[in-house]
Amino acid sequence: MIDPGLPSTYAFVDKVMGEIARMHRRAGAPLRILHVGADELAPGAWEKSPAVQGEMTRLKLGDTADLWDHFYDCIAALARGHGAHLAGWEELGVRKMAVRGRYNPGPNPHFHGRGFLLYAWNNLPGSEDLAYRLANSGYPVVLTPATHLYFDMAHSRDALEPGHNWAAYTDLFDVFSFDPFDITRGSRTQNLQGLTPRGRSNIAGLEGTLFAETITSPERLGYMLAPRLIALAERAWAPAPPWALTSDTAAAQAAKSADWARFSQLVGRKRLPELDRDLPDLSYRIPPPGLVIQDGAVHANHAYPGFTLRYTTDGTAPTLESSEVTGPITERGCITVAAFNTLGRSGRASTIDNP
Repeated sequence: MIDPGLPSTYAFVDKVMGEIARMHRRAGAPLRILHVGADELAPGAWEKSPAVQGEMTRLKLGDTADLWDHFYDCIAALARGHGAHLAGWEELGVRKMAVRGRYNPGPNPHFHGRGFLLYAWNNLPGSEDLAYRLANSGYPVVLTPATHLYFDMAHSRDALEPGHNWAAYTDLFDVFSFDPFDITRGSRTQNLQGLTPRGRSNIAGLEGTLFAETITSPERLGYMLAPRLIALAERAWAPAPPWALTSDTAAAQAAKSADWARFSQLVGRKRLPELDRDLPDLSYRIPPPGLVIQDGAVHANHAYPGFTLRYTTDGTAPTLESSEVTGPITERGCITVAAFNTLGRSGRASTIDNP
């Protein structure tokens, strides 16, 4: 925790900014935007500092929310001295405000017009429209909603899937389904703000976020990032799809299903084979196959068209020598199926007992 009541805090920040700016100049890429975090200040942290109390008295500040404004005024001035504007998580430009008897995060007007770039992550219940409220109020906003673009979230509820679940389970379809200009669609929360024309012009981009404290190997990194990054690129750079342009719920659902069929074909038959060719060491996630028993036979499918499914009947893991799934599996036993990419790498297998 940085104490805003200590003069050494500002000397330290200025020194760090100067070193970063110097590295950028040497690289031929002058520093223009500096992300300073500005999130997760623990409640009560500043209030218990004698230096903070003295500074608030000296500046005649009413509470630590006012001190926050003063602190980031100073930090922004230091950044400008090194040729940069501030960026930070949405908390940088947020204040808790009373709304219908409850204190909710809302845009802080103090920093309007300062060029602060906010990375909006919080679209959890009660804050689904916070990114839009910030953009509508004048802040440039990068959308990185935790429920759709936090790539440290687990892909599914499967206990064997790595990742967190405090925000959501986020599979490829969830990333694909993200509509940057209608992120509140389907929410049960009432009276949410939509984007105004001004707000739309303030959406600066999208970010896929991966916090790496649980990433223990390059293999895990590839697994968490890809192919979700492909869906992020689709939403960030492709034109808005038809399902995002209609308010007719049934029509939107039908259009999304058709678009997902197109996209999954593209991923499975083209994009992932391209990664196999160009980045053979990238261990992107290969989902386990889906299995179901119908009329005494095991039916298998896979999320990525074009992958080869192979199976065994004794519960052992399939290999490249195992039988290929070409239709319903009529053999009896412990049926285990895995999907293989063009390099022969398999994902986690699925098993079902067909007695």
